[in-house]
Amino acid sequence: MIGKYSIYGNELSPYSVKVRSYFRYKKIEHEWIERNLKNQKAFSKLAKIQIIPLVHCPDGEVLQDSTPIILKMEEEFKNKPVVPEDPALAFLSRLVEEYADEWAVKHMCHYRWHYEENLDAAGKRFAKLFVPEIIQHVFWLRTFALNKAANAFKARMSKRLWVVGSNDVTGISIEESFKNLIGFLDKHLETRPYIFGNRPSIADFALWGHIYNANNDVTAHQLIQKRVPKLNDWIERMIDPEEMGDFETWNDLKPTLLPLIKEEIAETFLPWVTANNDAVKNNKDEVSITLKGRPFEHKVTSVQKFHAKSFKLLMEHYASVSQDQELEELLVEAGVKRYLNA
Repeated sequence: MIGKYSIYGNELSPYSVKVRSYFRYKKIEHEWIERNLKNQKAFSKLAKIQIIPLVHCPDGEVLQDSTPIILKMEEEFKNKPVVPEDPALAFLSRLVEEYADEWAVKHMCHYRWHYEENLDAAGKRFAKLFVPEIIQHVFWLRTFALNKAANAFKARMSKRLWVVGSNDVTGISIEESFKNLIGFLDKHLETRPYIFGNRPSIADFALWGHIYNANNDVTAHQLIQKRVPKLNDWIERMIDPEEMGDFETWNDLKPTLLPLIKEEIAETFLPWVTANNDAVKNNKDEVSITLKGRPFEHKVTSVQKFHAKSFKLLMEHYASVSQDQELEELLVEAGVKRYLNA
């Protein structure tokens, strides 16, 4: 398709930078439009729902939701596929992406909106996007207007942590999960540039979007620099990733990728998503489970309902590859299989 795509997004949105990184890697001609007050009318006219990223295609089609955007582009642009051809790796890459978009978002949002120093910094960044430029150029009005807007964002977002399931009960588990993730990922990436080998997969784009954003906030940044400074190479590489070779085989990936899948996906994400989907299916108001010996309880919101829908799409992909023997064996070994037949 000839023409330029327009990506409406925001640097503070993990799903937006995920899509932008993907477009850069695929060399798809596009313009990045920072979602702000100036383009409010243009965005609202295009958007079916008020979320970013939004991709406006050359033929006029509008795409929203990062995973469907990438999968749609994969159909249009066959070069450098980001889903491995091997059935086992294809499903694993989609599974890690699902973990990233539906669980790692809790990491990023928790750190950003729970801790005051992160809340303050993010509020100021948001304020600059939505205070009219004419006011920002008036010295005596600028500070007042920016502070007022920043405080409004802070007040709103600090009260919305419950939407992603972060609260006084779940916070400890969410932070432990983040520390585990960056530790496993740092070890895995010691000998390869990307999660599945020498080219980025759909899993890289998704996980990176959340970790990149977390790394731009004070608290998570300090954790990364103290615990896993080598992870910075991958974080920087994924801003504008390049192909360096092919995907590896599962045998090569297994020693360091299997521990991540076992502890973070099989023991943390999948028990939660199973309980979440059960709550949505049975019209429950709350998810209440035990994760690694700790209670994990939160209200069921529209976000949790979206998780159920997203997981259903992943299960449709699983149905198409579930006859692959290597995949079935590794899913059993990883402790994942028992969650896929519910």
